[in-house]
Amino acid sequence: MAKQPAEEIGFEHRGIGDVLAQNRLAVPLNQREYSWEEGHVRDLFTDFANAIAANKGSYFLGTIVLTRGEGDIPEVSDGQQRLATTAILIAAIRDYFFNSGDKLRATPIEQEFLLKTDIETTDIVPQLRLNVDDNDFFRKFILSSPDSPDRKVKPTKDSHKRITTASDIAAKYIQELLDPFGQKEPLKTARLLEWIRFIRSGAQVILLRVPDHLNAFLMFETLNDRGLKASQADLLKNHLLGYSGDRIREAQQKWAQMMGILESLEREDTTVSYLHHLLITKYGPTKEREIFDKIKQLVNNQNRSLEFLEELAEGANDYAALFNSDHKKWNEYGTTTRKNISTLNRDIRVLQIIPLLFAVSRHFSVEEGRLAFRMLLFWSVRFLFVGGRGGLLDRNYALRAQEVASGTVKTAKQLANAMSEVVPSDAMFEAAFADARISQVFRARYYLRALELKKKNDPEPEFVPSDEENVINLEHILPENPKNEWPGIDPETAGAYYNRIGNMVILQAKKNSMIGNSPFTEKKKVLKESAFLLTSEVASYDKWDVEQITDRQKNLAKLAIETWPIFPK
Repeated sequence: MAKQPAEEIGFEHRGIGDVLAQNRLAVPLNQREYSWEEGHVRDLFTDFANAIAANKGSYFLGTIVLTRGEGDIPEVSDGQQRLATTAILIAAIRDYFFNSGDKLRATPIEQEFLLKTDIETTDIVPQLRLNVDDNDFFRKFILSSPDSPDRKVKPTKDSHKRITTASDIAAKYIQELLDPFGQKEPLKTARLLEWIRFIRSGAQVILLRVPDHLNAFLMFETLNDRGLKASQADLLKNHLLGYSGDRIREAQQKWAQMMGILESLEREDTTVSYLHHLLITKYGPTKEREIFDKIKQLVNNQNRSLEFLEELAEGANDYAALFNSDHKKWNEYGTTTRKNISTLNRDIRVLQIIPLLFAVSRHFSVEEGRLAFRMLLFWSVRFLFVGGRGGLLDRNYALRAQEVASGTVKTAKQLANAMSEVVPSDAMFEAAFADARISQVFRARYYLRALELKKKNDPEPEFVPSDEENVINLEHILPENPKNEWPGIDPETAGAYYNRIGNMVILQAKKNSMIGNSPFTEKKKVLKESAFLLTSEVASYDKWDVEQITDRQKNLAKLAIETWPIFPK
């Protein structure tokens, strides 16, 4: 096969078995370990089986990305889990033939897909080399022949146990595949050879060859593939650990410390998001596609690598605390800040502000942090109604995050001054609120609960109890489908005003289930008895149509200004 010129990006449409057969591949030594659990392994084998049973000539597995490695051996930037699991399946088929005494088939399968003799050194080398933690175990336990003493190696890491489990699943899968044929060995052989042919050319991938890891990172942004974010994190890890030299173990520990904290959040794609937000605090506005380039500029020797890894490990705790109101970080901040964090995560669920929250949590004093977190909650609500005005909000949040991290902005008041031209004014907020439609039930419930608390003169109305939906429900007074119970309201009008916040009330779940699509005259009786002031007030209206909804929403808008002010009083 002709080698791609260094500066070119090449695409090939290949069977995954053919990729293993025609290339010696290496997972970068510092990339993540084998991570597929039982479900992932079974899913892959089942996909193969279904495609073969349906007599499909091909089944698409996604994209495998290779970068230029040492010498002529390409490195697997994305796809190692699929390649390794496919190799495990091929090894299981090889093992079956070997243990059945059919070495004439076991040997060529092994030599084509798993192990080959280097013509220059005469060493037997694997077609797929895994990372520094898994390679020796993978070669001995999976790739070596069944009669090799190497097969007795014991797993010492979690990734080894996952490899062992995948191997067991593959062996059982092959046995179950062949059980219907009883003692008919020719039929069993034909069946397994059918699978080998399918793996070689039918289980297809797009093989993408790129010059270096930076190109690979950028390509990930346009590829819809399995393990996308995790692969970006692998590239970043590989770059950072690549400069650690003789301090590789120390570097690995710092990366592992960061990953342990982030993985405890049980959120998808946290590693790349964390790196992205950390870089925003250092550089200001930064696109996700610029992460690798920024880190490449920042880290170009051993000391900078270890320093940055230390910063990653230290900052992970502060980042994790943003998603957990019970985190020990908030012990000295007090109950109000815990409520802020809970409200932002449970009731608001905004992401744009995270870099600024992160910077404040790391660099403001506890006293200023308390004030700033409450203020940022107010702003988040205002922007949800007024809108973020394109990329302007992202840019300003990023600029403020950098200023906070650099020490230019040290107090909540300074932060408010810096954002004075961006945060929606009272007039803008009131106008947007008076015309708002809310489709997200969780946010509508929060808004109405907070407004209710303000109506009752609660000093912290923006914090609401964590009432489950089966306790406090959202009721739309004008139903979406009014039918005959609502004369004079046509479907188009109902559709336009159904999600207006002026048409919504909070109600105890039992009462909510009682009124359903009842006419307003019936609903009034239930609403009047509600302990919620804003709900019971609706009963003062003689009828309920567009005019009443608009009037009530304007009144709620005036209350909203007081509930979520620009700066805490």
